[in-house]
Amino acid sequence: MPRLVFVAPCLLVSTLASAQAIDEFRPAVDSRGYLSLNGSSVLGHEELSFGLGSLEWGRHLSGSVDNVVSATLVAAIGLQLGPVPLELGASMPFTISSGETDTQGVGDAGLHVKLHVAPHLALIGSAYIPTGPGSHGVTPQALAVVDTRLGRWGFAVNGGVRLAAGMDHMPAVTELPFGGAIAYALVAEKFELVGEVYGAMQPRDTGVHQLEALAGVKLYLAKNSYLSLGAGRGLVTETGNPDLRALIGIVFEPKAAQRAQTYVPEPDYTPPAPHVARNDFPDRDNDGIRDDLDACPDQPETYNGFQDEDGCPDTVADAPPALPDATPGCTKEHSTDAMDCPNTIIVKEGSIDTLRSIEFEFDKAVIQKRSLQVLDKVARALKDNPDIDLVEVQGHTDERGDDEYNLDLSNRRATAVVRYLRSQGIDEHRLSAMGYGETVPLVNEHDQRAWTANRRVEFHILERAGEILPH
Repeated sequence: MPRLVFVAPCLLVSTLASAQAIDEFRPAVDSRGYLSLNGSSVLGHEELSFGLGSLEWGRHLSGSVDNVVSATLVAAIGLQLGPVPLELGASMPFTISSGETDTQGVGDAGLHVKLHVAPHLALIGSAYIPTGPGSHGVTPQALAVVDTRLGRWGFAVNGGVRLAAGMDHMPAVTELPFGGAIAYALVAEKFELVGEVYGAMQPRDTGVHQLEALAGVKLYLAKNSYLSLGAGRGLVTETGNPDLRALIGIVFEPKAAQRAQTYVPEPDYTPPAPHVARNDFPDRDNDGIRDDLDACPDQPETYNGFQDEDGCPDTVADAPPALPDATPGCTKEHSTDAMDCPNTIIVKEGSIDTLRSIEFEFDKAVIQKRSLQVLDKVARALKDNPDIDLVEVQGHTDERGDDEYNLDLSNRRATAVVRYLRSQGIDEHRLSAMGYGETVPLVNEHDQRAWTANRRVEFHILERAGEILPH
């Protein structure tokens, strides 16, 4: 009897350790990954990522293990302690297996350090600590991560080396884990399809001992918080490759929304000066709008905090309607009172929004002086946010006039804005100009308010922190 009492626990420990060892599925270390593969971007300073990295089930991993169910908790925090952004993470699996012997317990805890060494490139060092049963040592692992985003498409490749700890007096084994992932955003930042192939091989062997394929979806609950669902199977018949694998995960990044907005204050607002008469066209009322385009050629345009180009006196009733993302009390185009619009611009994750329009001289690509203070704030925001790698300055016109002429005018105006930002010390490689003419209206009506809203310059962030943003 004493011998049976001793042998039974040992058999239980050995079986559980065996189940953990053959099931090598591990979820991504943070919210920037795919399903099991990792992405290259890291969390911002003091940002958190945590949740259920995966609740996964593997069927028929070996002759003695019929089913393995593992729930892996993950957590990570971003830190900026030097020139290289880094991230510290941890993972903890809880495992239940059935087969010749039913077992349950904790697996090996993982500690992770992720370094974003260059755009689209990261290095991840991990150590899996033997917190579970079995006589085995620490399992170190080093991975290189390369990924990129091309519009709605995302691609990633992971590869590295892992020193699998020996068990029950068996020697440690060197493995080379690898994998590739592809993702497509059906709805940008909302719903994504993901496919992965991953596995491992041993240098001393001629074949791959682990190779699996997974397909799934990621449903984004917020900017980087998501619910993932996936299923797949092993592609080789070696031990550890399941006949079927299914998984679900939910990971949160609670500070993402706070990081996405940075407010840049503006000085006291000075009302714009009235137009100065121009001599290159007839202008009887001297309001800067030529008579053949002036609906009120004998009444000068007055601004009262607003501007349009009909040539008639304006009142508060002529103010353009508030547009999306405007601060309460402000309109996208103008404000009659500086206190109504305490911020000239808002820096978001994928754009720099101006709450006052960038205005140009009539029918020209010459920036009006009253708009230079807004562009100064844009330049300051770019300097204060060095992680913004590339901004497309977009020029847009209203529907009036020739299509080809409007396209050319919008391109020249966008180029003028880029030229001014460069004169304020912004690296030319961080800016590009593109004119869209009248092809992307904000308002689809055909009146003065729509024309005023559609004449605009927008700042879209194409690349940030080495990552190509979806648009």
